[in-house]
Amino acid sequence: MKRTLFIMKIIFILLALALAIFPVILSSHPWPEASRDYLSEHALTDTGAVNTVSSIYLGYRAMDTLGETLVLLVSITGTMGILINLGRESEEEEAVSFSLAPEKRPTNAQRTHLLEVVSSKLGPVVLLFGFYVMLYGHISPGGGFQGGVIVASAIVFLALGTETQTKLTNTNVLGRIEALSFLVLIVAATSGVFFESGFFGNPIKSGSSLSANFIILLNIIIGLKVGTSIAVMCIAMMGGRRGH
Repeated sequence: MKRTLFIMKIIFILLALALAIFPVILSSHPWPEASRDYLSEHALTDTGAVNTVSSIYLGYRAMDTLGETLVLLVSITGTMGILINLGRESEEEEAVSFSLAPEKRPTNAQRTHLLEVVSSKLGPVVLLFGFYVMLYGHISPGGGFQGGVIVASAIVFLALGTETQTKLTNTNVLGRIEALSFLVLIVAATSGVFFESGFFGNPIKSGSSLSANFIILLNIIIGLKVGTSIAVMCIAMMGGRRGH
């Protein structure tokens, strides 16, 4: 029975992929070369970003970026809600385990000395690289989302490297940074409206176009938002307690 269900799932996935891909392959409609050529020729002058990807998701399609951060916020909130309920059950089990004799208490077999040493050494290096990807995403491959994920990985490394909680691995602190980053993103997005630059427009530059400095600011904000939210979820999954 389980094997039959597994085969049916595989067939359903293959059919879904075929329905999604074949129309694109068999379509005789030409590719939107005009849009591609316009972006290639005007992205740098319109936004000041050498990286065309950054000019698109923080310039021409900034509203999509705001929607993506909202999706991430909702998904993280829902996941944390589930993990909090699971955490309450694990705390009850932990209280029971500590009531046992020391030799009968469960041990953490997942943490090893090698893991602690490697993670503690890699954490700062990965954190520095994450900020580099975040800050230089407008002129090289990277940006806020990519840099934020790398920063989250660094925080997870630091959390694995020691059992002692620090400010950088404290979920309360990370949660405050995430909330503040999202608030600053909303302020940055709406500030251009009051200076006649439009939504997500640069408030210190006339017109609706952006500049490299404003894109750097948005990359930093998005990177902090993405990095802290993912780090909070990962630390919670690892069983990390909330700081007081």
